[in-house]
Amino acid sequence: MNLSATHLHLMLNHVPVLGTIFVLIVLLWGLVRRSREITSLGLLFTVILALVTIPVYLTGDPTEHQQRHAPWFDRDRAHEHEEKAERGLIAVLATGAVALGALFVRRGGRPGNAAVTGLATAGVAVSAVLFALAALEGGQIHHEELRPGAVNVAPEGSVPGGDARSP
Repeated sequence: MNLSATHLHLMLNHVPVLGTIFVLIVLLWGLVRRSREITSLGLLFTVILALVTIPVYLTGDPTEHQQRHAPWFDRDRAHEHEEKAERGLIAVLATGAVALGALFVRRGGRPGNAAVTGLATAGVAVSAVLFALAALEGGQIHHEELRPGAVNVAPEGSVPGGDARSP
């Protein structure tokens, strides 16, 4: 089995999109419950998510170079996807740094700063939106059916809402 940068990018690209949603839920849960343990876990997940996002971003450029001569490849969409992904990366790395700082302040059982935890939570929410936009643009690179104004045409012989084999 030959794993290329494209394989890795397509396998890992869901982590920032779904991970930010998961981490946001954990952080909100911890804040609502006023649980130090749950909030600390959410902050730790934020740091891990920031680190895991780095290889997702780094495999994007080799993926573009590998696919750019394909007949379906849209260079403008790929550029937009890259720009949006870069914004998401910057947001999640900054948020990861804030979360790491919050964890550092909390070390040894010291009380945490609710404002810093709130800032990390807001950063995760912003990152989630940015990654969702990047994913939408990325999906449109190869999937024309996802593009605005796309007309989905049923395969020849199929019945709308039914099985093509049924009479």
